[in-house]
Amino acid sequence: MSAPKNTANHFDALDGWRGLCACLVVLFHFHGNSPVYSWDLIRNSYLFVDFFFVLSGFVIAWNYGTRLGTWTDLRQFLVLRVGRLYPLHIFMLALFVAWETAKLVIGRISPPGPEAFVGENQPHTILSNVFLVQSLHLNDGLSWNAPSWSISTELWAYVIFALVSVTLGLRHWMLALVALAAPLFLLSVTSTGMDITYDWGLVRCVFGFALGVACARLYRLRGDRPEGRSAAATLLECIALAAVVGFVAWAGKSNWSLLAPFVFAAAVLVFADERGWWSRQLQRPLFKWLGTLSYSIYLTHYLVVVLLPVFFKRALNLDLWTPVTLPGGETAELFGRNAVEGTILFGVALGLTIAFSAFTYRWIETPGRDWSRTLAKHLARRTTAADAAPTGVSAP
Repeated sequence: MSAPKNTANHFDALDGWRGLCACLVVLFHFHGNSPVYSWDLIRNSYLFVDFFFVLSGFVIAWNYGTRLGTWTDLRQFLVLRVGRLYPLHIFMLALFVAWETAKLVIGRISPPGPEAFVGENQPHTILSNVFLVQSLHLNDGLSWNAPSWSISTELWAYVIFALVSVTLGLRHWMLALVALAAPLFLLSVTSTGMDITYDWGLVRCVFGFALGVACARLYRLRGDRPEGRSAAATLLECIALAAVVGFVAWAGKSNWSLLAPFVFAAAVLVFADERGWWSRQLQRPLFKWLGTLSYSIYLTHYLVVVLLPVFFKRALNLDLWTPVTLPGGETAELFGRNAVEGTILFGVALGLTIAFSAFTYRWIETPGRDWSRTLAKHLARRTTAADAAPTGVSAP
């Protein structure tokens, strides 16, 4: 890539998007007895994981696209990326294992008790989760902290991006090839559209990530980032927002959902300018804060969703699961005895997730990120010292 012309350093509106999408994924996983559950946008919000993939490719390419030229660069990049992803992932995995262990102990003390280490939480899948390979077609389904499948794919997408950049140089034709071949491949191996996780999730991630990288390259081609608000920019943002909401609500798990990364890529390019009314809203403190917490929100919410019904049943002696006939005619077990209670519980689940995420961001994410930055700087200093040492003399 040529030297960057665009001098933008941060994209606050895109951070706001990330926080909003993370909250929508929370609502997708919580099965509350509420009209919210039946909204097409909520039922199909699994697709916003692909927004994360596209946005990740955009941000990584923007920050590292011209900085990955040597094996030393690659090592530093991966140290920083692992330090960003791994601490919170392993912390949440430990909490899930602790919960299963607690269920096992409860069953021994007062049998029969709840079943432990069954279904998606079987012991033999712990190791694949520890090494973040649970989405590489090694298991028969999702396991433990189910949303972490995408963290696994993202880590390996980072590895692929770095290796290709250092060894071959990431070319435009490579990105175009992925953008064309990935959806065709996924179309041939699935009947559920983009709803692919533990089996071909890496292909899904690389597809979105590559489009994000392409977006970063396209965005670099323009001149300096425009300043000031613009009515035309607001109109474009309205169109992009309507396209995202409309497409997600409509596509569902049909084959059309395989086009989601293209829709999200267009939205990323539109909102990167941050010149419209919607961008201004996404830059407000609430959305910026949610964007900051977005990784924690994404990784912590599943535990909240799992434990909230358990708390009501065990601590309050309230079994709130209710059979509900959905608008399509099918019946589902939803949480809450009526629509009002279910809607309130949606808010409770989201609120608890955000509160827990504020804790994990402060005490898990931030220390892990700081540690990885310190390690990367230390390794860089050692490399510099070794390069500066006289031939035949080892650096201390």
